[in-house]
Amino acid sequence: MKEIHKKYLLIAHSLALKNFGITFPNPSVGCLIVKNNKIISKAATASAGRPHAEEIVLEKAGNKSIGSTMYVTLEPCNHESYNGSCTNQIIRSGISKIYIAKPDPDPRTYKKSIKKLIQNNVDVNVGLTNEKTYALNKFFFQSLKNKRPYIKVKLAISQDEKIAWQDYSSKWISCNQSRNYAHKLRFHSQAILTTSKTVINDNPRFTVRKKNKIIKYLPVIIIDQSLKIPLNCYLIKSLSRRRIIIFTNNDGKKFSKLKSLGCEIFFINKLKNHNEFNLSLIMKKILYLKINNILVESGGIFFTKLLSKKLVDEIHVFKAPFNIGNSGKPMIINKKIEVLNIKVIN
Repeated sequence: MKEIHKKYLLIAHSLALKNFGITFPNPSVGCLIVKNNKIISKAATASAGRPHAEEIVLEKAGNKSIGSTMYVTLEPCNHESYNGSCTNQIIRSGISKIYIAKPDPDPRTYKKSIKKLIQNNVDVNVGLTNEKTYALNKFFFQSLKNKRPYIKVKLAISQDEKIAWQDYSSKWISCNQSRNYAHKLRFHSQAILTTSKTVINDNPRFTVRKKNKIIKYLPVIIIDQSLKIPLNCYLIKSLSRRRIIIFTNNDGKKFSKLKSLGCEIFFINKLKNHNEFNLSLIMKKILYLKINNILVESGGIFFTKLLSKKLVDEIHVFKAPFNIGNSGKPMIINKKIEVLNIKVIN
C-alpha cells in the first residue's frame, strides 16, 4: 500500500521540478488530488510563488475534492493569503487524507499546519519522499536556517586550477557543453552576484540563453566599493529588463546617477581597520531584499573571500584539459581545491 502513495508523491515531485527556477523566493511545490485511484487535479507552485500548488489543485477539483486524498511535496502554508491559508482551504474543501513529503521550515508554518489538519479530522501522513523535497529546494531550507541566501559559485578552470591568463582573458576555458550547463544553473538561480572587477574585465551579459536566444534576464547584485562600473556597460544598458542591486562605499555623484537610472544602490561602511566590506552583513541585506538563491560569477579573489567567511554552499567547477601556467589567475588564492572540506556530489 505504501508504494501507491509513494508513486503519487513522486508525480508531485516531478511537477515541482518542472517549475523550479520560476517560483523564487518561494520553493517549488508539487501537489495532486486523488479520488478512487484517479488523479482529479494536479499543479505546481505558480510563477513568482503565487498561487501555491494546493490553491490551484483545490480550485481545479472543486467539489470533487470531498473525501479525496491530497499529495503534496511540502507542508501547506499556515499564513494568510487571498483565500486564507492553504491549510484552511484544505480543511474547507473536505479532503479526508493528506500525504506531506516534508514539513515547511518557515516558522509561520513549521508543523502548525500538520497539527491543525489533524485537529480538523484530516488523516495526515508525513515524511514519505522527504529527501526529494530537500534536494530540489535546499536553497529554501538552508536560507531559512542560515539567515542568508543559499550561495552557489560557478568557475571554469584549467588543469592547474587557473581561471584566466595573466591578462584576464578566459573566454575559451569552458566548452559548449559546460556553457549549456551554466545557463541551466543560471535559470535555477534567483540572482547573480558579481564584483565591479568582473564587470570591468568581462562586460558580462548574465542572461539565460537557450539555442542562442535570451530567455531570461537575471537580477544582478554587484559589489562595487568605489563605484567603478562603467555607465555604458551591458548590465546598466539592460536595466529596463532586470533588477540591478549595487553595494558601495561611494555616495558621490555617480551614486545619484546610478540611482536615477533605476539601480537599487546601498551605501555600506567598510570594516574597521580593513579596506573591505562585511560580506556576512551584505548577505543578510540581500536576504532582506527577498533574494534567497544566488549564483556567484566572479574571480578567484572574491571566491577566496567567500570561502574564508564560510559563505559558500555549492561549487560548480568546469575543468579544461590544459594548463595555463604560474602566471595565470588562480581559482583560490594560495590554496588548491583539494584542501577544501567539501563533499563531491557528482
